[in-house]
Amino acid sequence: MLKTLSFSLSIAFFCSVAYGQVLYEDRASVLGILSNTGTTVFGGSGVSFVDYNNDGFDDITLATGDNTPVRFYKNLDGTFFTEENLLPVTGNYNYKTRSITWVDYDNDGDKDLFLTSDTDGNRLFNKQSTGLVDVTLFAGFPIDNIHTYGASWGDIDNDGCLDVYLSNRIGGTSITNYFFKNNCDGTFSNLTDVVGLTNEPALTFCSAFFDFNNDGYQDLYVANDKFKPNYLYKNNGDGTFTDVSASSGTGIVVDAMSVTVDDYNNDGYFDVFITNTPNSISTPTLGSVLLKNNGDETFTDVSISTGVSLDSFSWGSSFLDSENDGDLDIYVNCQYTSSDALDSYAFFKNDAYTFSQPTNVGFTTNDHKSYSCAIGDYNNDGKLDIISNNDDNTLPSLWTDTSVFNTNNYLSIALEGNMSNKDGIGSIIEISIGGNKQYRTVLGGEGYMAQNSLTAHFGVGGATTIDSVKVKWLSGLEDILYNVSVNQKLSIVEGTALSTTDFDAVSSLNYYPNPAKDFLKLESSQEIERIIIFDALGKQVLQDFPMDKEFDIELSILRRGHYFMRVFQKSDVKTIKVVKL
Repeated sequence: MLKTLSFSLSIAFFCSVAYGQVLYEDRASVLGILSNTGTTVFGGSGVSFVDYNNDGFDDITLATGDNTPVRFYKNLDGTFFTEENLLPVTGNYNYKTRSITWVDYDNDGDKDLFLTSDTDGNRLFNKQSTGLVDVTLFAGFPIDNIHTYGASWGDIDNDGCLDVYLSNRIGGTSITNYFFKNNCDGTFSNLTDVVGLTNEPALTFCSAFFDFNNDGYQDLYVANDKFKPNYLYKNNGDGTFTDVSASSGTGIVVDAMSVTVDDYNNDGYFDVFITNTPNSISTPTLGSVLLKNNGDETFTDVSISTGVSLDSFSWGSSFLDSENDGDLDIYVNCQYTSSDALDSYAFFKNDAYTFSQPTNVGFTTNDHKSYSCAIGDYNNDGKLDIISNNDDNTLPSLWTDTSVFNTNNYLSIALEGNMSNKDGIGSIIEISIGGNKQYRTVLGGEGYMAQNSLTAHFGVGGATTIDSVKVKWLSGLEDILYNVSVNQKLSIVEGTALSTTDFDAVSSLNYYPNPAKDFLKLESSQEIERIIIFDALGKQVLQDFPMDKEFDIELSILRRGHYFMRVFQKSDVKTIKVVKL
């Protein structure tokens, strides 16, 4: 369980942080983002701020309206963007798209592409040597229109392969949201009816996988627009879910547009921000909603007490540490312009876990009907940028901090999984400075039809050294680094900086001797169904299927060194570290 910080320690940390003024300006056209996203559509179009070509710089991909191609903007070393066409030349893909997610679903080291649509069906493209290849039918996805808006990726059983939940929004039909399980062979199975999800039609825009109770498994929060409550599904650890919406206090009825997840108060538990329609038409919850995670599998609505109850037609939203001062602010896109009575955007500044709306932070030209937004750092300068997909045939906005007074320090962290999924989605990152901690989790689709950069970002104020950086992977492994320098982009590969503590402390699985020379004996209270052994670089070197509670593994064929063993029990998966003599 992650440690909860005391309020007094947090205050001490923030008092030591220098104030960093921000000034956001729209630099989209200056940086080469010169194409709009097509015709005006209800709810706008989604956006991704993910590095799709693995060159270390966040690229931008924009979903589009009817008869308009998806916009791919390749980042040229943080200096400029150039538009390119990545979709296959055979096939017509110039139809309305809703969301874009780049994920390495086959764990081969490159990003694949998933497009959703509420008019022409969803498409999965596999990255191959010749480019993106449409593998929708082969992978097992329907090509018929199921009216999908958002797509969220997460590994529900920690098998190293990313699954996907599709948020479908259409009234007057029997279409529900869909859950597809990744079979780890390039195909997916529709398990919507068998994993414990509420299988009934709802007006769903989006969802997010995250670990709300810190038990090592990905839970799922679903935002429903109008009349239906939102759903929180607790992962049971065996590939199924239990609906805990009512008991957790998250089953609110709201015109929910977004599911925005982060830890706004640095207590080690992830909170949820949800956007809403104006108070005059909300049904029935008023204003945007901030659900504070209490750490006991319940949440409390702290919207009013924290100052984030926004009365507007709000859509996309993102947490970000804009000032690099160690706490998370909130940016919100709204549907209105200056000709309307309500806000066209909102920027909430976090001060000791309550929020205010400063007027001196830029955004002076933010007068668009805006929907989806995402966070990234296009030039790796440690100052977070916001890409906003605007409507009414206007250009997107790329809000960048141009202030010379924002001099606080930062740390960016990019993950690469071995036994876990390659993108590190679902991993939890903890940094510690003087005993005070911050937490991030890597998500594969969140907010409103959005995908933030897969690089995690921490503001650290005036600190010059970070005492420790810890990564808790879905495999159960923990990597930890000490005395880390600030103002850098740090890459961490799973298993290359293992903590010295044994990460399998559960008595239901015993293994000995360790270190071992020829044999390792396993004893479990449950039937052991499968064993996979990886070397220190994550390469699979041995696999067996004991189907028993006791089993002797022959290690004599392995070289001396450190290995990681994944043990699949009947209702659990454990990862242990083994030393071969």
